[in-house]
Amino acid sequence: MWTYLAILFSFLLLVAVFVHRIMSNKRALIQEKSRAGAKAAMEAQESEEEKKVRLSREQKDQVESLCRRGESLINSGKDEEAVKCFVQALSINSQHPETQQRLALLYLQKQMYGAAAALFQQLAQQTKDPIHYSHWGLALYQQSDFENAKTAYQTAVDLDPSRPQRFISLSQVYKALGQLSNAIIATNKAIEIDEKNIEFLYQLADLQAEAGNYLEAKETLKKLFETDATNRAAKTLLKEITRLEISAQNLPEQQ
Repeated sequence: MWTYLAILFSFLLLVAVFVHRIMSNKRALIQEKSRAGAKAAMEAQESEEEKKVRLSREQKDQVESLCRRGESLINSGKDEEAVKCFVQALSINSQHPETQQRLALLYLQKQMYGAAAALFQQLAQQTKDPIHYSHWGLALYQQSDFENAKTAYQTAVDLDPSRPQRFISLSQVYKALGQLSNAIIATNKAIEIDEKNIEFLYQLADLQAEAGNYLEAKETLKKLFETDATNRAAKTLLKEITRLEISAQNLPEQQ
């Protein structure tokens, strides 16, 4: 009996070892297939990423090519065809700054102020470049959107206060809004940068006269005549200021 039990135990042990080996081989095979599957998935993912990179590079090259072609068409005087090129480029990459800028300037030149303003707004928000804010302000001003033009020009001078012409543009916006005191302040800022500029001095004198500051206006014109004694526009303005000053002095007193 003991002999039978020993044989049975040995048989069961052999079966257990055999089953263990089969299961181990099966698990190894499953793990190998799993690793192979993961590797294949990773390779497929990498392939897709490479494809995306390749496509984006192709699109980038296409945008650059369209932008250059648009520039060439502008130089040839074919503005309408240039617009089509730039629009096509932006349909591929709507955030391409060079194309946005060229198209926006072209719209501005063609007096398509709404389209120009939209593009310059995008550029200004993307680049924070004072030039783009200034052009945005100009496009808004041409549409008589003076409040937003004021904000755009103010941002431009805040970012770069070294350009006197921007203060002059801001002054013109203030004048359009009827804010003469602010217009005078902005013009004075421009003159601080470029003291001898005749146009700036004339604009300041004109604003001062419109505000009723006749003595200050005449002093400003005096500075202008130091640079250009024969300036006809300034002489005409001085005569008008003198006439207004006399009229103001001859007004009957309120009872």
